[in-house]
Order: sequence, then C-alpha cells, then structure tokens
Amino acid sequence: MKIVGKTDVGMVRDVNQDAFKILALGQGAGLALVCDGMGGARGGDTASYIAKQVITDTIREKYDDAMGAETAKILVREAVLEANRSIYQTARENAELAGMGTTVVLALLYQNHAYVAHVGDSRLYRCRDSKLSQLTRDHSYIQEMVDRGELSPDQARQHPDRNFITRAVGVQWDVDIDLHILELKPGDRLLLCTDGLSSTCPDEQIERVLQQETIEEAAEILIQLANQGGGHDNITVVIVES
Repeated sequence: MKIVGKTDVGMVRDVNQDAFKILALGQGAGLALVCDGMGGARGGDTASYIAKQVITDTIREKYDDAMGAETAKILVREAVLEANRSIYQTARENAELAGMGTTVVLALLYQNHAYVAHVGDSRLYRCRDSKLSQLTRDHSYIQEMVDRGELSPDQARQHPDRNFITRAVGVQWDVDIDLHILELKPGDRLLLCTDGLSSTCPDEQIERVLQQETIEEAAEILIQLANQGGGHDNITVVIVES
C-alpha cells in the first residue's frame, strides 16, 4: 500500500482552506483523508484543520490491528461525528466562526478493504483495470439537478452554483454520513479530491493520468491540470495504490 498527497491554493484564492492527511497504521493499514473548509477565510481554515486533527487523533487512538469489519466501519463514522461536534462547538463559542463547516472524504485502508466515510462534495474515485469510477455521490444542489436529468455532468462542472453543498461537517450538532466498504484488488488506485479538481478536470482526463503515471507524478499533473483549467478553487488530491 502506498499513499501520496498534494494540495495547492489554485490561481484565484488567497488562502488554502483545504486539508489532507496521510497516516500509517499497523499491519500495513493506513488513513487517507481530504477536507474542504467553508465559512470565510478563517472559518474554512479552522473547520478543515479541526476535522483533520480530530479524525486523525480518533482513528490513531482507537485503531486496532485485530478489529473486525464492523468495528472499522463504526470507527470511521465515529471519527467524523467527533469532528462534527468539535467544529460545531468551536463555532458556537466564537461568533467570527459561526456557520463554518467542511467536507470530508476519508478511507481507512485495512485488510484489503477501504472503509469510507463521506460528507459534502469532495470525492472518492477508483481506477481499476484502467477504468475510472466515481464511488461517492456529491451532497450538493447541482448533483440533485443532475439526478433529475436537468443538467449533464459537463454542465454541472460549469454551473455557477456548483459550490453550494447540502451537507457539511460541523454546521449542525449531528450530520448524516455516507459509509461504504470497498474491497481492494492489487493495482487498484483510489483518488480522494476536493472539488477544485473534480469541477475542473473531466473524468476522462483524470482517468488518463491515473492510467499512465506513477501516483507521485499523477498527483503533480492533476494539480497542474486543474490550475491550467482556471484554478478557481483550492485543489487537493490524495492517491492510494494498493
């Protein structure tokens, strides 16, 4: 198992509100995490930072080499819930941070599986046998329009309201978390990314890069492509190779 990550402020924003974490655990296990903060420059920074720290600390503290599949699934959910409550409480105690929140997409890589938790419009893709698949569904108004057939995926990438999400970590005391368990096969590549990449680069372009490049080169190239496409948002990518 190998994991690399890279983040970039992009071509428009002054502050990078994204955060990512790569964590090695026991017995070849690991954590890959991507967050995209929202709520003003300070609020977005704070929310994504809290999420990164709390999720990492929770998983590091409670991870067990001998835990089963159900325990691993509960662990990723608990980590996001802990982050949600920490962000929410911090915002309640500081008026300048009111309304802050963050997306979260994480994969706990354990015993040839990925235990995934997802909130917001940061995404998880899998490239298997040179074919890219999006494994998470955006929690956004634009995704709902795509689901209703009112927009194509290409139109969604250009829509002015593409950044409006319907779920975020930290905005309310509780949060609905999507959970997935994925079996990993040798050669699989997972891509976790913020919408600074997915709203700029078509899937075909991402697929081609993941097919042709090492994961280190792929991370660099995907950031470059997003910036060449306008770099209208912060850009973060984490790539896992099984």
